[in-house]
Amino acid sequence: MNALIYTEDQKLIIRKPNGLQYEFENTDQPELGFDFDVLIYDDIEVVIEKWEESKCFDDQVQRPITGAEKEIIENYISNSEPPIGVTLNNQYVSDLMNQLKGNLDDFMGNYGFEDLTEVTFAGREGSNHPYRSNARRVMEFTDSQYVIYDQLVNEIFATREDHLKPIEDYINQLPIASLLPDHER
Repeated sequence: MNALIYTEDQKLIIRKPNGLQYEFENTDQPELGFDFDVLIYDDIEVVIEKWEESKCFDDQVQRPITGAEKEIIENYISNSEPPIGVTLNNQYVSDLMNQLKGNLDDFMGNYGFEDLTEVTFAGREGSNHPYRSNARRVMEFTDSQYVIYDQLVNEIFATREDHLKPIEDYINQLPIASLLPDHER
């Protein structure tokens, strides 16, 4: 789960064992005791000692990270501190909001709507829109998403970072978009 990535454009990305991920833009490369221009310690583990601007990533000369280098990288990750204000709680809330937005987009799409403005117009009281009942279903689904999201956010912020459940446990509490058999579109 740990990761350390240093890119050719001086971006440093770090992921801690608990899943907290943060990045630094326009930063000097970490002092790890070995030479590199690009370092990827994640799903793949490679070092690019000399980045060539004219080549894409796959065409660069790469070498695997050695065992000793892995230990140094792991030590760097464990000693690294996130920027001020970056917490696992905030990351979880952001991840939940992204999931919620995806759920809403899926549900709206299932009922033939492109955005909430269209849903609000079609589902308003007194509407004669041909798909007003679908729009109302979308609005009810949106309400349920936000009610549960608010409860989860309160729970996440009330929980110490080291006692948080995996993010999937929170995401799985959001209602899933489903298509009712009598939809009109």
